Amino acid sequence: MIDKLNTTRDLVIVLILGLILWLILGSYDGFEALISYLKSHEEYELDEVFLLLLILSPFLIVYALLRIKEAYHLNKELKQLNEKLEQRVQEELAKRKTNEALLIQQSRSAALGEMISNIAHQWRQPLNAVSLNVQNLDFLYKNKQLTDEQMERSVKKITFLTLNMSQTIDDFRNFFKPEKIKHSFDINETVKKALRIIDASFNNLNIKIDFKAHDNENIAYGYENEYSQVIVNILTNSKDSFIEKDIENPLIKIELIKDENSIDLILKDNAGGIPKEIFPKIFDPYFSTKENGTGIGLYMSKMIIEKSMNGNLSAKDIDGGVKFTISVPISKEK
Repeated sequence: MIDKLNTTRDLVIVLILGLILWLILGSYDGFEALISYLKSHEEYELDEVFLLLLILSPFLIVYALLRIKEAYHLNKELKQLNEKLEQRVQEELAKRKTNEALLIQQSRSAALGEMISNIAHQWRQPLNAVSLNVQNLDFLYKNKQLTDEQMERSVKKITFLTLNMSQTIDDFRNFFKPEKIKHSFDINETVKKALRIIDASFNNLNIKIDFKAHDNENIAYGYENEYSQVIVNILTNSKDSFIEKDIENPLIKIELIKDENSIDLILKDNAGGIPKEIFPKIFDPYFSTKENGTGIGLYMSKMIIEKSMNGNLSAKDIDGGVKFTISVPISKEK
């Protein structure tokens, strides 16, 4: 540690230079020349010069030793400070991981409440249809009008409805299932899955979503379920803005742009936009303009896209609304 302050190195260099100078002067009779010079100049007293050298030498040696001692103590303090700083860094990292885990849990809890509402909307219509079919079968049976053809048709319809309800459960289960391994996935299909999750609740509010799936493949690389969560988070924010501002003819447009390295999913709404003074804070944790908002949806979305998938999530005010751009790396797998 002392060598890091170069104190020992400086002392060694001085000693080596002194030794070299002594050897050079010795080889050229430098000492005799110096004494001869001092004898020929009466203004210089030889004994005074040697006395000065004898007095200065101990002080110089003591000064060098004090510097080494000072450097030793300084390095000791620096080492202790580094250890404390390292400990604090580790504590802060552990605290940050704990906070991030808490944010993830809060985000999932908030999303769970939203998803339960969406399930209710998704199931309301098929449950009504199943109920009507059962009532119709009961009526026909009691009046002895039930035929094999009517029975078969009703059973097929009820089976179709229950299969759709089962598919809804699968969609929601996958939505909350975290992925540990990155893989290739088609963004077209992922967007369709996300839209199936929120379709019923958006239809109930007359919110139109304009998404034209591309015929060509748009294969991205990352975590499909988490990517789907980001889409749902952004769409849900737009829905809340539509409700809050009572927007007429609410519309969300979704489009895909692909280049050599990435795929951009662009989502635009006409929900009135975000005030300029709060726009820079929309991705901050716990920041929300909603009365009961958690303020973690967009923050977690940005974390997922940028930290987990090496992509980019950005927002921009546009005329009458907001545009979100989700950019993720294109899959290099063949």
